Amino acid sequence: MFQQIIANIETNLIFYRRNRLLVAAAVFIVLMLGITTLPSLFFMSSTKHLDQVRMIVQEIHGFAFVLTAGLGLLLVSQHIRDRSIKMVFTKPCLPETWLLSSFLSAAIVAFVLYAGAFIIAVILSAIWGIPFPSGIIYISINEFFQTLSLMSCVTFLSVIFHPVLAALFIFLFQEQTFYFLKMLLASGVKTAGENSFLKLLKFFVDVVYMVLPTFNPYAEKTHQIYTTLRGSDANWDYLFPAIAYALTVSALFYFLTVLVLKKKRYV
Repeated sequence: MFQQIIANIETNLIFYRRNRLLVAAAVFIVLMLGITTLPSLFFMSSTKHLDQVRMIVQEIHGFAFVLTAGLGLLLVSQHIRDRSIKMVFTKPCLPETWLLSSFLSAAIVAFVLYAGAFIIAVILSAIWGIPFPSGIIYISINEFFQTLSLMSCVTFLSVIFHPVLAALFIFLFQEQTFYFLKMLLASGVKTAGENSFLKLLKFFVDVVYMVLPTFNPYAEKTHQIYTTLRGSDANWDYLFPAIAYALTVSALFYFLTVLVLKKKRYV
């Protein structure tokens, strides 16, 4: 099993490198990253160096977040659409092993990107002679696991829907969207009084809001460190539950995806 996982990870990394859509998306995002960050390196004053480091790290983290989600969106669905997954499963390679390899290969790419952001922050801090903003360690760990949970969710959706529909689902059915609907319907019920339809609709929205996974469960509690980048503002009491939550969400979607893969017909 271990050898199969290693072989599948190597194959997946080759797939990422050769997939034109992924390469084009990566090149586009890198160009946009360069356009938005490079001018600041040359034209911002020396007193803004910490802001520059924050901006560059945030841009790279955003790139890692989007690209890793894209890996989850395309890898499994691509093999299902071109029916090559049938050949993988008849090697034999269990769906559990193959999917775990897919998750790990995407996690490796995400880790490289987040580690790259960290190294760039260290180098820039040394070049500019400013204290390294140690809060980046906390932020990098937190966002790495957020990215993994999003990738697992997107992977699950990609085996049920077409990748475009899966992407739209993630974009539209967000926690913030249903929170807004909750507040709107709560106000409507309070104003309208005894309105059965509004109450039923509010109950439905409340249930969906509770069921939908969140990818940043302690956003309000960790806002300060994202602003200051100071290690002293890091509250590790929230980081460890956030990691546990992200791993739980990832495991849940992993097993759900395996279940769907096993029930699919590959003809």
